Amino acid sequence: MTVQTENTIQELIGFKLTQTSRSSDMECLKFGYKVNDKNQNIGEFGLHIQTNWRIIDKENILVGSNDLYEPNSENQSELDFDYEDGNLRDERLKKIIASKNLIVSKVLADGIGGLNILFNNKTELQIVPNNSSQSEYNEFWRLIDNRKPESKHIVARIKGIESE
Repeated sequence: MTVQTENTIQELIGFKLTQTSRSSDMECLKFGYKVNDKNQNIGEFGLHIQTNWRIIDKENILVGSNDLYEPNSENQSELDFDYEDGNLRDERLKKIIASKNLIVSKVLADGIGGLNILFNNKTELQIVPNNSSQSEYNEFWRLIDNRKPESKHIVARIKGIESE
Protein backbone atom coordinates (compact mmCIF):
# COMPACT_ATOMS: atom_id res chain seq x y z
CA MET A 1 0.00 0.00 0.00
CA THR A 2 1.43 3.38 -0.98
CA VAL A 3 1.64 6.35 1.38
CA GLN A 4 -0.99 8.18 -0.73
CA THR A 5 -3.39 5.22 -0.44
CA GLU A 6 -2.84 5.02 3.33
CA ASN A 7 -3.39 8.77 3.64
CA THR A 8 -6.69 8.56 1.74
CA ILE A 9 -7.94 5.75 3.99
CA GLN A 10 -6.98 7.81 7.06
CA GLU A 11 -9.08 10.73 5.77
CA LEU A 12 -12.15 8.80 6.99
CA ILE A 13 -11.25 9.85 10.54
CA GLY A 14 -13.79 12.35 11.86
CA PHE A 15 -16.52 11.40 9.41
CA LYS A 16 -19.87 10.11 10.62
CA LEU A 17 -21.45 6.95 9.20
CA THR A 18 -24.65 8.52 7.87
CA GLN A 19 -26.42 6.00 5.68
CA THR A 20 -26.37 2.61 4.04
CA SER A 21 -27.76 1.04 0.91
CA ARG A 22 -27.28 -2.30 -0.73
CA SER A 23 -26.90 -3.66 -4.25
CA SER A 24 -27.68 -7.37 -4.05
CA ASP A 25 -25.34 -8.50 -1.24
CA MET A 26 -22.83 -5.60 -1.59
CA GLU A 27 -23.17 -3.20 1.36
CA CYS A 28 -22.70 0.47 0.48
CA LEU A 29 -21.88 2.61 3.52
CA LYS A 30 -21.86 6.39 3.34
CA PHE A 31 -19.62 8.56 5.52
CA GLY A 32 -20.43 12.26 5.73
CA TYR A 33 -23.11 13.88 3.68
CA LYS A 34 -22.98 14.74 -0.01
CA VAL A 35 -26.00 14.80 -2.32
CA ASN A 36 -25.79 13.75 -5.98
CA ASP A 37 -27.85 15.17 -8.86
CA LYS A 38 -30.70 12.76 -7.97
CA ASN A 39 -30.90 14.27 -4.46
CA GLN A 40 -29.52 11.06 -2.87
CA ASN A 41 -26.90 11.02 -0.12
CA ILE A 42 -23.82 9.38 -1.61
CA GLY A 43 -21.63 10.46 1.30
CA GLU A 44 -18.37 12.33 1.13
CA PHE A 45 -16.90 8.84 1.22
CA GLY A 46 -18.58 5.64 0.07
CA LEU A 47 -17.38 2.22 1.22
CA HIS A 48 -18.61 -0.69 -0.90
CA ILE A 49 -18.06 -4.05 0.82
CA GLN A 50 -18.12 -7.35 -1.10
CA THR A 51 -16.72 -9.72 1.53
CA ASN A 52 -17.56 -10.75 5.08
CA TRP A 53 -17.92 -7.95 7.61
CA ARG A 54 -19.43 -7.28 10.99
CA ILE A 55 -20.07 -4.41 13.38
CA ILE A 56 -19.26 -5.18 17.00
CA ASP A 57 -19.17 -3.52 20.39
CA LYS A 58 -17.23 -4.76 23.43
CA GLU A 59 -19.59 -7.68 24.03
CA ASN A 60 -21.65 -8.44 20.93
CA ILE A 61 -21.85 -8.78 17.19
CA LEU A 62 -24.42 -6.07 16.45
CA VAL A 63 -24.85 -6.98 12.78
CA GLY A 64 -22.97 -9.09 10.25
CA SER A 65 -22.91 -9.54 6.51
CA ASN A 66 -24.60 -12.96 6.68
CA ASP A 67 -27.60 -11.47 8.51
CA LEU A 68 -28.79 -10.71 4.96
CA TYR A 69 -30.03 -14.31 4.82
CA GLU A 70 -32.09 -14.10 8.03
CA PRO A 71 -35.67 -12.79 8.19
CA ASN A 72 -36.21 -9.44 9.90
CA SER A 73 -38.55 -8.93 12.85
CA GLU A 74 -41.56 -8.44 10.53
CA ASN A 75 -40.83 -11.42 8.28
CA GLN A 76 -40.46 -14.36 10.68
CA SER A 77 -41.30 -17.16 8.26
CA GLU A 78 -38.20 -18.85 6.89
CA LEU A 79 -40.25 -21.04 4.53
CA ASP A 80 -40.93 -18.35 1.94
CA PHE A 81 -38.13 -15.95 2.94
CA ASP A 82 -36.73 -13.60 0.27
CA TYR A 83 -34.04 -11.21 1.55
CA GLU A 84 -35.25 -8.46 -0.76
CA ASP A 85 -38.56 -8.41 1.15
CA GLY A 86 -36.89 -7.64 4.47
CA ASN A 87 -33.88 -9.09 6.24
CA LEU A 88 -32.10 -8.84 9.57
CA ARG A 89 -29.00 -7.13 8.13
CA ASP A 90 -30.86 -4.18 6.62
CA GLU A 91 -33.03 -3.78 9.70
CA ARG A 92 -30.20 -3.86 12.25
CA LEU A 93 -27.74 -1.77 10.25
CA LYS A 94 -30.24 1.05 9.70
CA LYS A 95 -31.14 0.99 13.40
CA ILE A 96 -27.45 1.13 14.43
CA ILE A 97 -26.73 4.06 12.10
CA ALA A 98 -29.78 5.96 13.38
CA SER A 99 -29.08 5.39 17.08
CA LYS A 100 -25.32 5.19 17.66
CA ASN A 101 -23.79 8.41 16.20
CA LEU A 102 -20.87 6.49 14.66
CA ILE A 103 -17.92 8.83 14.05
CA VAL A 104 -14.68 7.30 12.75
CA SER A 105 -11.85 7.60 15.29
CA LYS A 106 -9.27 5.19 13.84
CA VAL A 107 -8.73 3.18 10.65
CA LEU A 108 -6.48 0.12 10.39
CA ALA A 109 -5.76 -1.72 7.14
CA ASP A 110 -3.68 -4.85 6.66
CA GLY A 111 -1.78 -6.05 3.60
CA ILE A 112 -4.31 -8.70 2.56
CA GLY A 113 -7.49 -6.65 2.30
CA GLY A 114 -8.64 -6.50 5.91
CA LEU A 115 -9.97 -3.21 7.24
CA ASN A 116 -11.02 -2.19 10.75
CA ILE A 117 -12.84 1.09 11.32
CA LEU A 118 -13.10 2.08 14.96
CA PHE A 119 -15.81 4.50 16.00
CA ASN A 120 -15.92 6.99 18.86
CA ASN A 121 -18.25 4.87 21.01
CA LYS A 122 -16.25 1.60 21.20
CA THR A 123 -18.07 0.22 18.17
CA GLU A 124 -16.03 -1.27 15.33
CA LEU A 125 -16.58 -2.27 11.71
CA GLN A 126 -14.42 -5.28 10.85
CA ILE A 127 -13.99 -6.25 7.21
CA VAL A 128 -12.54 -9.75 7.01
CA PRO A 129 -11.78 -11.15 3.55
CA ASN A 130 -12.23 -14.91 3.41
CA ASN A 131 -11.48 -15.71 -0.21
CA SER A 132 -8.12 -16.77 -1.62
CA SER A 133 -8.95 -16.34 -5.32
CA GLN A 134 -6.19 -14.61 -7.27
CA SER A 135 -8.65 -13.30 -9.88
CA GLU A 136 -8.21 -9.63 -10.75
CA TYR A 137 -12.00 -9.32 -10.52
CA ASN A 138 -12.14 -10.47 -6.89
CA GLU A 139 -12.66 -7.26 -4.95
CA PHE A 140 -13.09 -7.18 -1.14
CA TRP A 141 -13.97 -3.52 -0.69
CA ARG A 142 -13.72 -0.16 -2.44
CA LEU A 143 -13.41 3.26 -0.81
CA ILE A 144 -14.70 6.09 -2.98
CA ASP A 145 -13.82 9.71 -2.22
CA ASN A 146 -16.81 11.67 -3.52
CA ARG A 147 -15.49 15.07 -2.46
CA LYS A 148 -13.73 15.69 -5.79
CA PRO A 149 -14.73 14.33 -9.21
CA GLU A 150 -11.13 13.40 -10.08
CA SER A 151 -10.54 11.34 -6.91
CA LYS A 152 -9.32 7.81 -7.30
CA HIS A 153 -10.86 4.73 -5.73
CA ILE A 154 -8.99 2.71 -3.12
CA VAL A 155 -9.55 -0.98 -3.86
CA ALA A 156 -8.69 -4.02 -1.71
CA ARG A 157 -7.96 -7.34 -3.39
CA ILE A 158 -6.04 -10.48 -2.42
CA LYS A 159 -2.79 -8.89 -3.63
CA GLY A 160 -3.20 -5.80 -1.49
CA ILE A 161 -4.78 -2.39 -1.34
CA GLU A 162 -4.18 0.03 -4.20
CA SER A 163 -5.45 3.19 -5.83
CA GLU A 164 -7.32 3.01 -9.15
